[in-house]
Amino acid sequence: MQFNNGSAAGSEAAENAVAEKYFGATDAVFVIIAITVSLMVLRLGADTFTEGMHTEHTKTQGERVAAWIEQAGKKREAGEPTGVAGCDADGAPWADCRDALVARDAPLSDLKNISHPGGLLFASACDRAQLDTLGALIIEKGLPKPPDGASLMYSAIADDETVKEPVPLRVAICGRGYSQINIREVRF
Repeated sequence: MQFNNGSAAGSEAAENAVAEKYFGATDAVFVIIAITVSLMVLRLGADTFTEGMHTEHTKTQGERVAAWIEQAGKKREAGEPTGVAGCDADGAPWADCRDALVARDAPLSDLKNISHPGGLLFASACDRAQLDTLGALIIEKGLPKPPDGASLMYSAIADDETVKEPVPLRVAICGRGYSQINIREVRF
């Protein structure tokens, strides 16, 4: 009889196991949370990829600007015109030269701010308070560091500064997270 009592207890446990739900409300909540988190991770990955592609495109534009400035700087040193009237005019301000570079039928007329459509194409610095600086090109003027004149420190070039004399410039972009990414140092 001890044997029968043991098997009766075992059959009750088996009946209880069959009576429990295999997929309950807590399981459904877990699945919903897992799907939501997965969708959020996919969205974050897609946004990060898109921002990375925008940054790479802006870097390519920065390389083109740096290459043009470098070639124009060599022409200016040789006494030849650059081919852009705003940059060749004697005593022309930097803003005229910069704007002439991206004007219609200019060498860099196809440049645009891909990260922030309608945003600034050129900016003096990356600024989180000014959201349209994301994806902008930054051109800075190099000045000798005191007391060592061999190295340069860079700061924004003023719009009204003339571009008559050769000047060291640094081309940078405003990348993801509003961080400045330096492209190249050139002489104009």
